[in-house]
Amino acid sequence: MYIGGHQVFTDKAVFSESYVPSELRVRAKEADMLFKIYYNKLFSTAGLSDITIIYGSIGRVGIGKTTIAKYVARMIREKASREGIKVNTAYVNLFTGPSLYSILSMIVRDAGFNITVRGSPVIDILKAIVDNLYINNSYLLVILDEFQNMLTSPRVNPEDLYALLRIHEEVPSKDGVARIGFILVASDIRALSYMRDIIPQVESQISFKLHMPAYRSHELYEILRQRAELGLRPGSWSDDILMMISETYGEDRGGDGSARRAIMALRMAGEMAEARGIGIIEPNLVRKALSEQEASSIPVREIESLGLHELLILKAVADATVEGIEILTAGELRKRYELLCESYNVKPRGYTQFYNYIRLLSSTGLIESRLSGKGMRGRTTLVRLTPPIPADRLKEVVEKAITLSMSGEGKGETQ
Repeated sequence: MYIGGHQVFTDKAVFSESYVPSELRVRAKEADMLFKIYYNKLFSTAGLSDITIIYGSIGRVGIGKTTIAKYVARMIREKASREGIKVNTAYVNLFTGPSLYSILSMIVRDAGFNITVRGSPVIDILKAIVDNLYINNSYLLVILDEFQNMLTSPRVNPEDLYALLRIHEEVPSKDGVARIGFILVASDIRALSYMRDIIPQVESQISFKLHMPAYRSHELYEILRQRAELGLRPGSWSDDILMMISETYGEDRGGDGSARRAIMALRMAGEMAEARGIGIIEPNLVRKALSEQEASSIPVREIESLGLHELLILKAVADATVEGIEILTAGELRKRYELLCESYNVKPRGYTQFYNYIRLLSSTGLIESRLSGKGMRGRTTLVRLTPPIPADRLKEVVEKAITLSMSGEGKGETQ
């Protein structure tokens, strides 16, 4: 309800990370392709047995992987229900690398099954799930988010993982109908190589691999406009502030393409407007929200876990950015790195290790590196700080981490 001209939000829930809109204005075609893979199987003798994977680019977050997975699962459940088919859905986030028993417990809970997990052998739990689906003539679609953590977790052995993902082969239903499908959500394409190493039989049977690129500015604008229409009071926002945010984070404008950060910036600006009692999200509030977002984007713990030489290279990139140099060639970065080694009385590492450090820093999302294209003599690696990260603030954090590393309190070595 509108109160006294100061209310901005009509539904703050649409700005939460877990919110899934009733329609996708961006990437609806990809969602439809994914939907058809599973839905068509429901009306065939094969049942629900597909495994698909959604993944992004290394270092990219907030690009809609989880949203599209949940959206498709909901579409399947609701449309199947209208056709008289019951489809249960379960969502499991594997961020903490849980054990298989924990994973099965979450699946059983979300699906609403009355099955005892604790103390039972894995194969018995799987059989109980399949029998439950058979008795109720229903199906189950499971979303395994942050799937790469399951592949690298010492708490899940490959045999059990295979049994889970190929459950219709290990414990077939009494009527021969495959009743369980999976949507795997992974941070990036490396999950596929992990699967090839650990469970190649499953990787080879993935029916659809959907790569999610970072959002471009016009896509972020559409996402923000939808959230504003659903969650903000009419008259409290304008297209100009949506454009300001989308152009800041749009991948085509040098941003990280994160819808998560764009939505959070809009929410923060709205909260500032309400707190000040003005009821309108002004551009200066958006700029303040963007600034605070950038300051909070520094992954301090991740930086403090880096080795000394990785920190020195990162400092060299940050120093250059503060000086107004946006892009460095590998040769220019090497010179800056060697000067820093000299100033810290540290012996520089060789070229091979130097390039390995660049690749590692790129995989963390702290820097971006790519091969030069046309217009440059020869081929070289170009490096820059990931655009949304504020260079001056990063420089402070890195310098403190270097001090810790050299004092022996951090991870890095000084030799």
